[in-house]
Amino acid sequence: MGYKAKNVDTDKALECIEWSRKYQDELERLEMAKTQKYYEGVRKGLDIADGIFECSNYEKNEEPTYTDGVLDVIYELGKELDIPTQDLRDKFSSVDEICAELAKRISETKVGEQP
Repeated sequence: MGYKAKNVDTDKALECIEWSRKYQDELERLEMAKTQKYYEGVRKGLDIADGIFECSNYEKNEEPTYTDGVLDVIYELGKELDIPTQDLRDKFSSVDEICAELAKRISETKVGEQP
């Protein structure tokens, strides 16, 4: 062992020093966790504020068009009649073409019979 002071309980002093190190480490950890939580809260607040403005911008979008309304009706009809319509809404370029194809699909489906 190394140098040992006289009339001093060095083992007790070293235990106190070790305890103090552990205590300071824990204080540092708690302080860092507290600081991290603070900044997480700031970021969350900024995200909420950002979302408020995104929502207000969303409300400024254009009104739905006639085509949007027709596509919604096509979707609901297809769902109700159990006729697939996603390909119609994706593939065709005009509302008239979509309606003609949907009418064809409906006429091919026997009344009262589920496909």
